[in-house]
Amino acid sequence: MNLSKNVLTLFLFLCLCSAIVVKSNEALVNAGPSTLIVGSDNYKTIQEAINNASSGDTIFVRKGIYTENIVINKSITLIGEDRESTIIDGGATGNVISIKASNVTIKGFTIKKSDPSIGCGIFIERSGNIISNNSILNNYAGIQITFSSANQIYENIISANYVGIQLFYSSGNAIYRNVISSNTDGIDAYYSVGNIFYENTINNNNLGVYLSSSSNNVFYHNNFVDNKYYNAYTEQAANTWYYKGEGNYWDDYDGKDLDKDGIGNTPYVITGKNTDYYPLMGRYYTFAVHFKEDYRIAIVSNSTISNFTFKVAAESRSRIILFNASSTNGSAGFSRVVIPKALMENIHMVLVNEEEVNATLLNVSDVENAYLYIEYSGNCSIKVVYLELLDLYYQLLDEFHGLNATNNALVKEFNSLNETLHNLLKNYGELQNCLENLNSMLAALNKTLHNFLNDYGDFQKEFSDMSMSYQKEVQNFKSLTYIFAAVTAVFIMITIYLSKIAHEKQRRIIES
Repeated sequence: MNLSKNVLTLFLFLCLCSAIVVKSNEALVNAGPSTLIVGSDNYKTIQEAINNASSGDTIFVRKGIYTENIVINKSITLIGEDRESTIIDGGATGNVISIKASNVTIKGFTIKKSDPSIGCGIFIERSGNIISNNSILNNYAGIQITFSSANQIYENIISANYVGIQLFYSSGNAIYRNVISSNTDGIDAYYSVGNIFYENTINNNNLGVYLSSSSNNVFYHNNFVDNKYYNAYTEQAANTWYYKGEGNYWDDYDGKDLDKDGIGNTPYVITGKNTDYYPLMGRYYTFAVHFKEDYRIAIVSNSTISNFTFKVAAESRSRIILFNASSTNGSAGFSRVVIPKALMENIHMVLVNEEEVNATLLNVSDVENAYLYIEYSGNCSIKVVYLELLDLYYQLLDEFHGLNATNNALVKEFNSLNETLHNLLKNYGELQNCLENLNSMLAALNKTLHNFLNDYGDFQKEFSDMSMSYQKEVQNFKSLTYIFAAVTAVFIMITIYLSKIAHEKQRRIIES
């Protein structure tokens, strides 16, 4: 009985351990990034949510004013509900946000009121961070990047700061599509190399860009407008002010565009070793478009571009780009529109104020985009139209022409083969005649051979008779030869004998 109780107790203990292990494993499997919410009945402050977050978590901040000085020391995503009404106020002390970790994302906030003498709206001292879609204002430095790389700063409005964006000893950062306006300095960089600045609007600052001991930075497709003292000033270190044959727009550039491609024909000299060799003749605009995937359409124009829209008309299977272009005093205007060919394979129609015009499709080396140069005067609406059905019609027409050409080639080839067959049949008749002649000759040869074989039999018989006769004659000849030899021997012996007798007689006569 006691043994049974012990066994039962051991069994229950093992089941309990198994349950604990399974539960622990389930918790481990289900662990993952979480979303923490700030505002209402959730976390009261952003810092409290950060302190309770883990790396990889997202913190969503509801609308409201949060008077805080935030320190981010883990890799998280911080998202505001609405950029204009989700406000982080630094209370004029320290930095509003200090980033002390890599791979942090901040977007959707108004960030303002750091210490006015040394504080930053966002202070970054790590790499790989993303700052986007924020309004950053009333700080000493809107964004300061120190000893960091691979950060992305894009689509922010940075205004009313002493310095909009400031870099110290930083490299490999990308700063693009920001509006940097109404600051004392728009962008300052000290001892920073290899950063890229593009598609920013830098306007109404005292100084647009200031570079000190900073080299090999790249600037292109930026708009420098109404900066009070300098659009850009750099101490003698060399930087690049263009990319792939296109530079920046400078409101004080007075060059000409004789070939009408949206790029000035003479360089814009900044200072010393810094020259924009391909200055733009108008402001650079860029617009995001989604059609099956994401695209960007760029416009360089000396007009003010507004109300940009991309439409798809399903019933006509057409795609349309629409925008307004405003010029002052009815002056001549141009817009150079860069359209991805994957979005619009061809340009079938350009309308200015609903009237079709002849726009110029520029011959450029870019195989992925079409460059369309449109001229007009005064204020106007512009439409660029791609008709997929018309493209399909032309494609089918091209295929028809191709098939027709193939058919003509096949007919020509058939006629050639037919002629070849006729010649072959003609040659076959001639060959057949030759074969008949050969057969006749072969029959004659067979007859001649038959006769020859018969004659050869008679000849062989005669030859045999002659051979036998010859053998007999040879035998007779041999016999005669033997007889002749015997007679000759007798004759010689008689002659010798008679000679000897004669000689003996003569000797006797001499002796007597």
